[in-house]
Amino acid sequence: MSRFSTIIIVFGLLIAGVLYDRVEQDPNVPVEPPVLIVDTPVLETPAPLGATWFCPVGSSNEGGYASGTVMITNVGTENAVANLEMRTGTGPGASLRFEVAPGGTEIVSLADLGQAEAAAVVVEIIGGQGVVGHRVTTPFGTAEGPCASTSSSTWYLASGATTRDATEVLALLNPFPNDVVFTATFQTPTRSRQPRDLERAVVPARSVRLINVGDFVAREEVVSTTITTGGGQLVVERLQTFDGTLGPVGAALELAVATPSTQWRLPAGRIHEGGDQTITIFNPGDEIAEIDVQLDPLNSGDRAEFGLVPFEITVPAGRLTTLDLGLVASQISLPLPYEVGVTVTAANGVPIVVDRWQLTPGIDRDLIGAGGTSGRRAPGVRFQNDDPAPDEADVPPLNIPSYAQPTARAGAATSRGTNLLSTRWVTAFTTLLPDNGTAVVVSAPEGALVEVRQLLGGSLGSPVRASVEPRGRVVIPLSNPVEGAPVIVTSDLPIAVEIQIVTADRFDVVPAIPAAGS
Repeated sequence: MSRFSTIIIVFGLLIAGVLYDRVEQDPNVPVEPPVLIVDTPVLETPAPLGATWFCPVGSSNEGGYASGTVMITNVGTENAVANLEMRTGTGPGASLRFEVAPGGTEIVSLADLGQAEAAAVVVEIIGGQGVVGHRVTTPFGTAEGPCASTSSSTWYLASGATTRDATEVLALLNPFPNDVVFTATFQTPTRSRQPRDLERAVVPARSVRLINVGDFVAREEVVSTTITTGGGQLVVERLQTFDGTLGPVGAALELAVATPSTQWRLPAGRIHEGGDQTITIFNPGDEIAEIDVQLDPLNSGDRAEFGLVPFEITVPAGRLTTLDLGLVASQISLPLPYEVGVTVTAANGVPIVVDRWQLTPGIDRDLIGAGGTSGRRAPGVRFQNDDPAPDEADVPPLNIPSYAQPTARAGAATSRGTNLLSTRWVTAFTTLLPDNGTAVVVSAPEGALVEVRQLLGGSLGSPVRASVEPRGRVVIPLSNPVEGAPVIVTSDLPIAVEIQIVTADRFDVVPAIPAAGS
């Protein structure tokens, strides 16, 4: 071969490589999947030209397992266009295209798009800065949460329940134009199970597949799940319901975790009489995980008074461990009800996933409490209205009246926590209840000045501000929230945020969405 011919071939290969790189790639082809830097969901900052959100759980038929509503909010300053497409168990469903004004929210009921027992949603947002959440109504209660902002080839859930009163449904969404082969593995406290019917099973292109875990696992109080694919990508979400026959009644919606992490923060929660409070730690790797579980009180003095030092737990490779927080509270004589967050850290650097469960059966007597030590004033929140944001040197001593959020008397709430810290958090549209039924719960490892506002018709409403001491937490009730208005939480130092919802017959913990890069 001549030197000239060799140059021609090399030049041709370079040109082909450039052209190939410009072709939009379907992630469900046998290529190496990209490495996820952060877990889902996140709000990209600065805003990209376009973003896609995925909502796997939902149904659109009358009396479906999870009647769905999707909420699209534009927190940007420019108009956005949303393309909403339904994915059913048999393939693509109806689609809808609409504009979302700056600061606006559009609400879409899936029942208006057609009838399907399984109805996932894919929302592409062009322009603006969009976030997407969804709410599902089941025969046993309502649950809500953010949708996912990315797909992955591996997904984890630290816990689920398949007891006589419980139903755990996994929704596996394949929004792409190629079939995806996957394998599901379930881990109980005593054994690992990989059902033959879920080994190299298929989620067809542009469809969603439902898995009732109870069809493959015996009755178990705790079941961890791992979903892996043969190179394609999916989005996985869990719906957990309890029918009340053994006590709790309610529903909880939770996205699976795409990337295990060495630390998880779970800001929202309260230990009280009559409720079950547990933390499940799942170690999906092949090394032993040495875990520290730290309780994060409202009152920093409680650490010394009650000896709130980290609990050391060892989780073998591929196994799970559950910690009963109610039992812990009894052993160290915490006064109940007790408001407390949790930080879970892998001291030896082995990535893990976690789940916090708060199950509350109906209780005849009224359990109302502010948390913390009885009679003590909880430090951390300083309520203001339209005053200018204070300089750090002007922040007064941390001393405020106890907040009045009630203790949940019924319902089921689960939280996978967050492995991210950010100085800006946004809620996708969330049910906002008056009379302290909704509260913003903040965890601040370095301390922070925090500001909470609602987005009202494109403008930010009056702020509520709080100063948080290092390693501190605050619970900020929204006394007079406006229904349909997203909540924006900003701070001067990185924080973690969850939304806590309490009514007489419902309890829910909804993740806020961090702005990546903030």
